[in-house]
Amino acid sequence: MVLELLKDILGNSVSIFTIMNPLSVGVIMLGLLDENASKEEVRHTAKKTTRASFVAMLVTFLLGTYIFQFFGISPDGLRIFGGTILFVMGLNMVQGHGKKVNHNMKDQQAALEREDISVVPLAIPVMVGAGLATTLINLSIAAETWQDYLSGVLAIIVCSIAALLILQRMPFIKKTLGDNGLKVFNRIMGLVVGSLAAQMFLSGVFSFYQNNFA
Repeated sequence: MVLELLKDILGNSVSIFTIMNPLSVGVIMLGLLDENASKEEVRHTAKKTTRASFVAMLVTFLLGTYIFQFFGISPDGLRIFGGTILFVMGLNMVQGHGKKVNHNMKDQQAALEREDISVVPLAIPVMVGAGLATTLINLSIAAETWQDYLSGVLAIIVCSIAALLILQRMPFIKKTLGDNGLKVFNRIMGLVVGSLAAQMFLSGVFSFYQNNFA
C-alpha cells in the first residue's frame, strides 16, 4: 500500500512539475523584475508566487470534479480537450517558444505597470495556466479513494516546494545553464508534456467510444 502510494505521488509529481515548468516561469520572473533586483526581492517574489500557485492548484484539484459536474461536462470531453491543450503547449515547448500558451504581451505589460508581479501574471496564468488546471482536474476526476486524493495533494506540495527552490535560485541557475541550456531543458520537458497530452487525448477518445458506441 505504501509503495503504491509513493508510486502515485511520483507519477502525479512528474505530470504536475513538467507542465508547471518552473524554469520557464523563473526566466519570465527575471524578465519582469528590475535588472538590479536584489536576491531578497527575487526570493520574496518567488515565495509569494509559489504560495499563490499552491493555493490555486489545491483548490483546482479538490473542487475540479464538482465544477465540471455542475456544468454537466463529461470526463471524456475534458480529457479530449485537455489533451489538445497540452499537445499545443508541448509543441510550443519543443519548438523553443517557452510557456507561450499561458503568457502573452498584455499580461507582461500589465505586470510591468504594477509593483507586485507574483500573483498576476506569474502564479496565474504563467505557472497555473490552462494546461496545468486541466491536468489537475483530470487527476481529480480520476481520484476514487482517499489515497488518490492524498497522493494528489502530496504531489502538489512536493512540486510547490521544488518550484520554490528553483525560483529562489533562478539567477544562479540561469547563469550556470545559460540561455542554450534552458532551451534544451525546455524542449525535453516539451517531449514529456506532448507524451502526456497524447495519453490523455487517446484515453478520452477510447473511453468516449466505449461509453457511446460499443
